[in-house]
Amino acid sequence: MGNYIATVMDRHYLGDTLLAFSCSYAVTGTYDEEKDVFTDRNGNHYYRMGSYETLNGKVPHAFFNLMKLTELEEYVDNNISINTAIKQYEELCKERIHFVGLTEDAETFYTVLNTNILYQLSHNFTNYEDDKYDEESSFNEDIDDIIASIVEGKFSLEQLKSMKEQFTSNCESIESVVDAIKEQLRTLGEEDDDIKIYREKKKAVESQKKKEKTAKEEKPNYINIDDLFNKVTKTLIAQDEPARRVITEIARKELDDRKKREGILLTGPTGVGKTELMKLIAKYLDRPFHKINSTKLTSPGYVGKDVEEELWELYVKCGKNKQKAERAIIFFDEIDKKGSRRKDDVAGRGVLNVLLPFIEGSTYDACADMKTVNPGKKVKIDTKNMIVILGGAYTDVYKNLLEKNVAGFNAEKSSKPKYRPATTKDFIDNGMMTDEFMGRVTVIKLNDLDVDDIKRVLLESDESAIKIQEEIFKKLGVKLTFTDGFATEVAKRAEKKKTGARGLNGIIDEATWKAFADVHTHRGEYEEVILDENTVEDASNYQLVKKKQNL
Repeated sequence: MGNYIATVMDRHYLGDTLLAFSCSYAVTGTYDEEKDVFTDRNGNHYYRMGSYETLNGKVPHAFFNLMKLTELEEYVDNNISINTAIKQYEELCKERIHFVGLTEDAETFYTVLNTNILYQLSHNFTNYEDDKYDEESSFNEDIDDIIASIVEGKFSLEQLKSMKEQFTSNCESIESVVDAIKEQLRTLGEEDDDIKIYREKKKAVESQKKKEKTAKEEKPNYINIDDLFNKVTKTLIAQDEPARRVITEIARKELDDRKKREGILLTGPTGVGKTELMKLIAKYLDRPFHKINSTKLTSPGYVGKDVEEELWELYVKCGKNKQKAERAIIFFDEIDKKGSRRKDDVAGRGVLNVLLPFIEGSTYDACADMKTVNPGKKVKIDTKNMIVILGGAYTDVYKNLLEKNVAGFNAEKSSKPKYRPATTKDFIDNGMMTDEFMGRVTVIKLNDLDVDDIKRVLLESDESAIKIQEEIFKKLGVKLTFTDGFATEVAKRAEKKKTGARGLNGIIDEATWKAFADVHTHRGEYEEVILDENTVEDASNYQLVKKKQNL
């Protein structure tokens, strides 16, 4: 049965800023003092009425009027059974209604009202007829309306004063009624310990939010350009100038909201590091990163994905933290595929037009599926504080910008192409982009990678494909060694495939799989694996160095 008795309180919504709790029934159970949780004899758990959880959460019930069973005799008749005593205690508790709300000044108030007096108040000052009042059911049926009529100010000031005087002189339990009326006269009612705790928690949370908001407004989010650049370029190799330019533009956006209404268009062939650059920046700025495949986007109402659905995915990725989602770095990849000369192309120019308000900052109803009759829950997501990045190769644009080689006979011929700077007109004429779109972006081109650049990525990046393999072999107790010829041959193959640095992982995996299988099968036999240029062509062409035997 348990050593305690408490009442289970039903929660009632009386408006956006008002809650009421009425006693449903009394029940025995156990009480966890540390967690302040009551567990009834059926195993149901309840938070205390007035706790932060019951007032702000979705829990429809709470416990109140807690006492030890040994104390019950103080409140009920002697010489009766325990069940009868519990019933009597329940009836006593049902005579009061508790409610919590917010004043116009956002102050929390708590008031206890006697149910009989509630009826008398409403009966004396409304048009209720005597013969319509059923003492057994009236309060239970009209609880929300009766309380709301007092708390929501349906009585005039003169009526409230009259009620106060009348019941102060005639009612034994008038203290609770006086408190309720005083609240309407802009005086707070008495508070119990639970409500005080709730108010303190609420004030602390609101105070902290206010401080954070004020600090954010007063102190701009300064980005240390040099520090961020040094971190990013430990991984992203051969893109120093473009990386610094992107970081600089983001730092500029953080200091002026007007710059946030512009996007950044990253251009350059596949594998040069457009996505990697933005992932790294997002990582070190501690902001969410969400990549969107632009080829799947379409105008609203057509087959494909809508912007609202992508924002929902971001919202879920951020643990349904709206504030976090609204600070994300959004990367629209392959945006060059949306270029079109047809103005009625809903999958091309239509998408570019859809993205214009997104870049400038707009509010969207994010949801899981925009194309169903019932799209489900919607969350308003504002893009004004997002960093919007768009990326594309724009091959047709840059092939027309190649500069002719005018070097003399003794000049050293470079494998890296040289381009004249691209203009907005180049993107409109050859990339088939709209002038409205180009007017909202800053174009930054990443460097093309030649063999030497790709080799640098392989040797210098702290997340290069070969360094990953070194760590894997090390876990088997084997040192992975490769010659300069091996690195050069891998870089040549990646350059030939036109995959840039992106293709390095596949090439390295292909070149090392047989060596890995060998040392994994013969654990403890070898201490070193040596790879050379022939290994790239034939994965079985590697050297194994056996461990020296201890004499």
